[in-house]
Amino acid sequence: MRVKVSEIKEGAITPIPGAECFAVKTGDGIYVYRDQCPHAFCQFTTAGQLEDGALVCTCHWAKFDLKTGRSLTPELTTASLTPARYRIEGDELVVEECPA
Repeated sequence: MRVKVSEIKEGAITPIPGAECFAVKTGDGIYVYRDQCPHAFCQFTTAGQLEDGALVCTCHWAKFDLKTGRSLTPELTTASLTPARYRIEGDELVVEECPA
């Protein structure tokens, strides 16, 4: 499960082919999470948006800190995003594990 780092657009939610994960590139780095909101189980690649350093699930407006994955809307959920294990090899992001 690989994607070229150059294909991950800054400030966009980029699906990882062959994995149920997505990547987001910011000026601070690359973040990779499971493509499922822990609140409403919607997919961020179809129902997500980025807003001021937060990942927002538009199904029920749950917000998560992009850097830590922690919920910013505890009134909706205290669950965090599920991070994926990955590494960078040259110009490729390689997902080692995308937990269910």
